[in-house]
Amino acid sequence: MQEPPLNRIAVNAFRALFSSCPDFCNLQPTFYGWVAFLASEKRRVVIKFCRQPGRLSQEIHSVNRLRAMIDCKVPEVLFFGCEEGHEFIVMEWMDGVPAHELPNDHHALEVFSEHFTELLINMHNQPNDGGFEIAENKYDSQITPAFEIWMSPVLRFVLGSDSPFSAELKNHFEKLWDERQRVLAPMNEQPSFVHDDCHLANVLFDAKTFKVAAILDPADAGIKHREFDVFHLNDIRPELDLIARYVAKYPLAEGYEIRRWYLSLWDDAKHASNIGWYDEQSFIYKLQKYHSLTKRQDWMF
Repeated sequence: MQEPPLNRIAVNAFRALFSSCPDFCNLQPTFYGWVAFLASEKRRVVIKFCRQPGRLSQEIHSVNRLRAMIDCKVPEVLFFGCEEGHEFIVMEWMDGVPAHELPNDHHALEVFSEHFTELLINMHNQPNDGGFEIAENKYDSQITPAFEIWMSPVLRFVLGSDSPFSAELKNHFEKLWDERQRVLAPMNEQPSFVHDDCHLANVLFDAKTFKVAAILDPADAGIKHREFDVFHLNDIRPELDLIARYVAKYPLAEGYEIRRWYLSLWDDAKHASNIGWYDEQSFIYKLQKYHSLTKRQDWMF
């Protein structure tokens, strides 16, 4: 997928939908693909392209679910299309500033951190009594078998002959898989609807109030466990320690510090499976964090 055709596709889509040409089209790379920001005097939209086939249709469903679950703006999907073999969605333009650009001002950081964690806790606390979601309208009452359904395809990718993972990392992931019951057991409680990628790059803030303005990119949202959101909170701007702020308001089961790194490792492996992303040093760093905490807390596997 090359950028020039995407720029042309985005402009053509804008022209077809709104019967006018955009005054500008700014195409930017993202982790999963590209987004184009287009505007004219009367309309502003974002057009999103993705490297992973099928992910955009999944995102349309997830955006609608998230909007019903959280008390802040979530962009509306206006159109889904495919041109020259490239799927795209046309989305509402959200006003706001990416939260990783929060100013180093005590008042701004305090207001944002309080509001963001409160939004997440309120979303997570909504009742979901059917169990952990393993497929559309299918649930499991236990976290470990649900996790196995979510992550067994990822494990197959990691261990596969065409995998970019080194032999050392493959060995580590086999051991992580063997440890799943012990690590996940404390999460076998009330399921929650989660965004599942709620790091600060997917959040916008209001530049005047410093409150959350919008939440973006919930393609993997679903009914899992609140810790599938919590472990993301310190991915960007870790000095804010949003995990600690969340836990101060809603205490988590013992061992959440360990589970943070465990879930993060599997999440990164999922991204590798989805689009071929691979950063061996990042995996090693997270494994070291995980193993350090398991030793410190005398976990015996």
